Order: sequence, then structure tokens, then C-alpha cells
Amino acid sequence: MDKKVLLINPFLTVFPDDPSGVSPPLGLAYLAAFLRRSGIEVKIIDAAAEGIDNQVKIGGKTRYGLSNEDLRKRILDFDPQIVGITCPSTLHAKDAHETAKLVKECHKNILVVMGGAHPSAVPEEVLKDRNVDLVVRGEGEATFLDVVKNYSKTKNLKRILGISYRKSKKIIHNLSRPLIKNLDLLPFPDRHLLPMEIYFREAEKAVNYNFHNRVVTMITSRGCPGNCIYCAVKTVWGRTWRGRSPENVVDEIEEIVQEFKVKEIHFLDDSLAVDKKRLAGICEEIIRRKLPIKWATPNGIAIWQLDKILLAKMKKAGCYRLTFGLESGNKKILNNFIGKHYDYHRARDLIRFASRIGLWTVGTFIIGFPYETLEQIEDTISLAVASDLDFAVFYLANPFPGTALYEICRKENLLPPEGVYENVRGCRSRHFSQEELEEIQGEAFDRFLKSRIKKPLIFLSKIESLGSLTYTAKLGKNLIGVLFCRSAVREKGIAALWK
Repeated sequence: MDKKVLLINPFLTVFPDDPSGVSPPLGLAYLAAFLRRSGIEVKIIDAAAEGIDNQVKIGGKTRYGLSNEDLRKRILDFDPQIVGITCPSTLHAKDAHETAKLVKECHKNILVVMGGAHPSAVPEEVLKDRNVDLVVRGEGEATFLDVVKNYSKTKNLKRILGISYRKSKKIIHNLSRPLIKNLDLLPFPDRHLLPMEIYFREAEKAVNYNFHNRVVTMITSRGCPGNCIYCAVKTVWGRTWRGRSPENVVDEIEEIVQEFKVKEIHFLDDSLAVDKKRLAGICEEIIRRKLPIKWATPNGIAIWQLDKILLAKMKKAGCYRLTFGLESGNKKILNNFIGKHYDYHRARDLIRFASRIGLWTVGTFIIGFPYETLEQIEDTISLAVASDLDFAVFYLANPFPGTALYEICRKENLLPPEGVYENVRGCRSRHFSQEELEEIQGEAFDRFLKSRIKKPLIFLSKIESLGSLTYTAKLGKNLIGVLFCRSAVREKGIAALWK
């Protein structure tokens, strides 16, 4: 096939304390591998990573990534017929649309396709931009391949499942494409098309909480059966969960270790432990093959799907840090508003056990839901402080398009006046302004961090080897740095967000 396809991860414009976005765009790497298996010439430009040293101040934000001129030159040099742009969240929307504009400036006849959670949630809104020709909704591999194989100047699009596009002045939504049932049939993401050494270098330079610096991200399953009010995952995967086999997962780990000399894996699954037998099988396969890796779950793992036997097996297989999405310490908010259900006593017991066997634990919490009172927020902060968690992160409730939370905030007139595209740092609630919520968030961080500084044995008990001693010292240094930074910021009267 003579068509050339260019996949772009856009540059990223963020507030100074937001993530820079320099991490492998696995979705594009999966797409590239799937297309290349069919003989299609594919190139990936990770504009955020490849131009990470090019940082430009724009108002109160910083733009990371290739300049418009550099990106335009890269597009012209490759001369693609089709360009796919990833837009994984509303945070990326403005930059993704600016990238689409740059592509059309290179050649108006290039087919510009946008995919990811944001376009899947609001395809009509995305297609208001005349620089975007087509949206791939949901799971992208089979749909995008169909587009590449069948798109022509006649724009014969009506039979392609899973896309939205303009026809005259109307926006057409074709029927959704069924999800891929057997994920083992997918090729591993083509990381050789990504600037892997840049990711490794940036991890080494940045303040991070990794055991090793050469870290690679992986996804072993897709989807989540949950229906949390704030989560946009279902706009891509639905509520259907599918997992790869343990053998397939560990085959990829082994390939990564051999080809990139990595020592750490981060599983980015939305729900890694839905099938406990499968997760145990992954651990057993890692142990059987004697793979010398450490691994963690930075996107979170459902604590209610774990037990002590499985935790011990995970530790033996190299797991060193678990992140638990605990969200709220108030039962009414947790069950009736968020839509998440777990037993607090059992969760505390499992966190205590995980800590005792040497696992580092992180709890993530969300405050500032539309109807949440100060007393209910206090329940959340108290749960975090009273637990045996090593670290806690307090996020502000963020109403992303495609979520029930967004619809509630819209109905209650709580969305920020500049819109969620400009403001991705939460919004006001019925009881608090956004500024007040940021102050409460800062107080929550302070209280938790100070409680841990007073309990050094929580950290010292994790030391099992020279490597764990070095890691503990690194975490201690980071913790002191965060406290110092927060104290300096508070002296200036500015509410900070630490993520």
C-alpha cells in the first residue's frame, strides 16, 4: 500500500505545576504496530518529547515541545496522505486542534484524523474545527486501519464503523465498532518509533518516585467495569473489561527488558485486577522466568479486588509500589455520588498488610465535588492521615466532557467561565469557590505530609536491601523538598497544586 501515515502526539501547554506530558503515547505506538503489520508506512512524531527542551511561556502556562516551524518542517519532509492526532484528554484539546491547523497549512488535502478520549466524548464539538476531517471514536486500531485502507478522494466513509465526519453541513456518526475481544491478537506497541531515550533521560532529570530511571509503561488490559462519576475512560472502552493473557503480557515485558535494558515497568491499566486469577498468573510468569524487574501501578489499582495472598505474590514478582484510588472518606460521597463501593476497614487492613511486607502505598483522593461540604472533605483528609499510606495525593474534582460530573456541573452552572479547555484545575462547587478549594487542597497536603514526617518508622521499615535504602533516601529527599516548596509558596499567599 502506497499511503503514508503520520501519527502525532501534540506539544503540550500546561500550568507550571502540571505534568509536562513527556511519556510514551502508547495509543499511537499500538496504532503504528497495527498499521505496519498490514504493510503501511508509518511514522510517529512525539512533539512534546522531541521538543522538550523548547519551553515557551504563554501567559501563566508553559508550552513544551517542537515549535510550529519545526513541526511543520517534519510534516513536509515525511509528506503523508493521512495524519492521525491523539487527544487523550481535554487537557490536550487546544494543542491538538492547533496541530491539526498546522497539518492543513502544510497541505489542505491531507486527511486529518483525531482520536482519543476527548474526541470520543465530544466528536461533534471536535468536528466544528474544519481542520479536523474525521474522528475515530473509541478503540482505534481496526477503525483507523479501515480508514487508511478505504479512504479515497471520493470520501467513501459511510461503511466504516466507529467514525464521525462531516458531510456537507451535517455531522455523521457511523455505528460504533465492536471492541476487540482477544487482545492477544494485537501486536505489541511499536516503541522503536518513539524517542525512548528522551523519556529515560527526562525521568532521570525530573523529581520522580521511581525505583529505577529506565522505566517503560505498559497496558495489560482495556476498560473498567466501574461507572465512577468523574471518569471518562468509558468514552473509549465502554464499561467492558478485557485482559491479555499472562503469557502475552510477560512476553512483552521480556521483550522490553531485552531491547531497552529497562529495570522497571509501570502498568497503566484502568483496572488491572478485575481478574485476580489473571493478575496472579502474570506474577507467577514473571517469577518463573526470573525477570529482574520492579513494577508499580501509578494509574491505580482497585484495593477491593485484592487480598493478602495476592499482595504477597505481587511483592515476590517485583511489585514495589501500589496506588489505590480511595477517592473519599465519606461514605455518602463515595457510594451515592461517586458510585464507588469498598469497605473502609478492609481497605485499611490491606494497606497495613502491604506496608508490613515492604510495599510502598499511595492513596489518591478527590475533593470539591459539587455538593460536598467541609465536613465531608474533612472525612477524606482524616481517612488519609489515619491510614498507613506512605503518600497521599489530593486532586480537585475535574468535570471533563463525557462524564456525568461534567453534566452535573453544567446543570448547576459551576463550570469555569473560561471553559474546561482553559481551566483544567477543577472548578467551584455549591459551597466553595475554586480558590477556596485550592486552599483546602493545600491544607490537606500539609496535614498529610507533616503526619508522615513525624512517623519516620513508616519509611524505615521498608528497607530490605541497599537498593531499597537508596530508594527510601530518595523518597525522603523528595518529601522534604515538597514540604519546603509548599512552605515557600504559602508565604507568598499562593495556593499550590502538587501532583
